[in-house]
Amino acid sequence: MSARRPTTALLKFLSQQWSMAVLTLAIIVVSAGASQSSDQMPAGRGVSVAEVGAQSRSMIGWTTFCEAQPAECAPEKLTPVRVMLTAAAWSELAAINDLVNREIQPIADDEHYGIYRMGIRNWWTYPDDGKGNCNDYVLLKRKLLIKAGWPKSALSMTVVLTPKGEGHLVLMVQTDRGDLILDNVHERVLVWNETGYEFIRRQADDDHNVWVSFRHGGASVLQTSSDIKLLRFNSR
Repeated sequence: MSARRPTTALLKFLSQQWSMAVLTLAIIVVSAGASQSSDQMPAGRGVSVAEVGAQSRSMIGWTTFCEAQPAECAPEKLTPVRVMLTAAAWSELAAINDLVNREIQPIADDEHYGIYRMGIRNWWTYPDDGKGNCNDYVLLKRKLLIKAGWPKSALSMTVVLTPKGEGHLVLMVQTDRGDLILDNVHERVLVWNETGYEFIRRQADDDHNVWVSFRHGGASVLQTSSDIKLLRFNSR
């Protein structure tokens, strides 16, 4: 089933104004034709989560993003949580992933901004003109989820390597059904170990200005709610 697609003008409005009413309308429209239904939610038991280890260096793209938009990176102590992935939460997560993937036109940073001649190798920003690369997709998905009520500590920008060895950025969403990945390459929301990526580093749960590395080959099974605080929230 397909649905009417929100226009690029709507996306531009969302990215500039973050209107909750318009965001809700866009999510409802896209939900009608979302690529994943509730019966495709990850299993609720024995789910796999990616283990992190020591603090790592920050991403230069995040550093320059924070210099350009300091309000987005204000110091903030976060409480680590895992979202309880209800059917409603799953529907909203898939809808926002679909909304951004459908509306943003992929384009390389240098082609978009001509950054190489300025000595800049990587530029992270919101895709306000309807175009962007993987970093911009992630920033917008993260912003829309936070605006929709998702806890910031459960949403971590995550650096991976593709099977071709290319660097790539995705959004990791920590839930009681595992670490889920929102990506502009894969159409569907996937559990982290179903993506085929090698996981390098991500933002720390308690401070998104700190980055932590993944333990090589590290994974654990989330079996009980006592492993970490679970949060059930009323989205939208």
